[in-house]
Amino acid sequence: MVKIIEKIKNTWKALTYPDGVDKEYDCICDDAFLKQLDKVVVFSYSFFFAFSIISVYFLITTALL
Repeated sequence: MVKIIEKIKNTWKALTYPDGVDKEYDCICDDAFLKQLDKVVVFSYSFFFAFSIISVYFLITTALL
């Protein structure tokens, strides 16, 4: 329980920390955000391609054959 509260406090500090005070911290935060955003984009593309392959399969097997 203590670890969860500490993580919440650290997250709140990161969200409310003013931008431009510490350039190194800003770069670390920006890199972490971009890495997380990249994971979301890769997951979205993977889901899109899997859904399209399944859709094309059903199109071919039901409508064309």
